Amino acid sequence: MLNFKNTNIIFSIVFLILILLRINYTLPFLFFIILIIVYLTILFLGAKNVCSQFFLKSKCSSNDKSKIHLTFDDGPDVNTTPKILEVLKKHNHKATFFCIGHKIDKHPEIVKQIIEEGHKVGNHSFSHSNFFDFFGSKKIISEIIRTNKLIKEITGKDCNIFRPPFGITNPHIALSIKKLKMEVIAWNIRSLDTVKSKEKVLQRIKNAKNGDIILFHDTKKQTIEILDEFLRFK
Repeated sequence: MLNFKNTNIIFSIVFLILILLRINYTLPFLFFIILIIVYLTILFLGAKNVCSQFFLKSKCSSNDKSKIHLTFDDGPDVNTTPKILEVLKKHNHKATFFCIGHKIDKHPEIVKQIIEEGHKVGNHSFSHSNFFDFFGSKKIISEIIRTNKLIKEITGKDCNIFRPPFGITNPHIALSIKKLKMEVIAWNIRSLDTVKSKEKVLQRIKNAKNGDIILFHDTKKQTIEILDEFLRFK
């Protein structure tokens, strides 16, 4: 499997060969430009796709084939998360909520309700900053620890699962996860409930099967209706 480590080894060897060829045969500099572009493209694609396993190991489907695994990002939201919980209770379906630390701090009662109703709470960073993937490992570790402490204080439970903001990974995030011994939970079905219409989301998720992990967001009002309709037939 192509990952960050073996990619660096391969490109280092190729780069060295090109240098030797250029010294001996005046190889055109264009070859170096092409190599760098290919290398950066691979890094970009690896970072963008959390399930590529390029920078770190992530869980993209579940060994538990007894149900479809529903996950919700970016909450808790005072307007929508409680209604999501109502729908889940109505259909007797458990889920995992990947919560943002600063929102946990504002709405601890919702996080407590999530746990009391039998669901799980995961770590989705403290800030969910648009620049999270540019943070150094020290900053990332600080955010994860801060959020884990809030979860522990509110629920009494330790948190060992993490979902990177935007599903982006890189060496700094990988190092942080390794040091903190966290498990990265990704998905194999992205509902796109933040950008697609209700009809299009339902079309995307209609063929979900037991063991699949679906990514939703408990910050969008339409997700409440989508979830209710989806669970009627599952």
